[in-house]
Amino acid sequence: MAAEIVIRDAPDEGRFVAELGRETASAWYRNDGKTLSFFRVDISDNLVANGVGNQLMRVAMAQARQQGLLVEPACAFAVDYMRQNPETQDMLSSEGWRLLATEPGGHQETEALTEREISILQGVAAGLENKQIALRLGLSPETIKEHLSHAMSKLCANNRSHAVVIALERGYLR
Repeated sequence: MAAEIVIRDAPDEGRFVAELGRETASAWYRNDGKTLSFFRVDISDNLVANGVGNQLMRVAMAQARQQGLLVEPACAFAVDYMRQNPETQDMLSSEGWRLLATEPGGHQETEALTEREISILQGVAAGLENKQIALRLGLSPETIKEHLSHAMSKLCANNRSHAVVIALERGYLR
């Protein structure tokens, strides 16, 4: 028997959460009362392969529609979802339309990474865990997690590996 996907909105955390077994995925958003702006999606390749990402975004879009909100897909995952599901495009904000019109994958110029974020991504690229990166840099694992989260948001990355790929493509890493 296949495990059931459970999807819920956690507005106090600013995210929709999908759970399949012990794995979770999150679609992070800002809600200003008029627009739901998806700025990051954290999801494993396994969950994507199991269709969890599409189901997560489907629920998020249905909720936005129910609440009469516009949608701004400010990360590549949300842009790709809305491109593949044109029935959602009537909810796009003007900024959302601009994001959909950018080059494939939704790449857009974002805030530059800090030196600290780059050094943490170098550790991730080397295959290190947060604890190992923290020891190397003399920081706490929580601080590493926070910097990595900021870097992922700036890069519109879905996960750690995706952040490294984008950072390599944009010349932050060699």
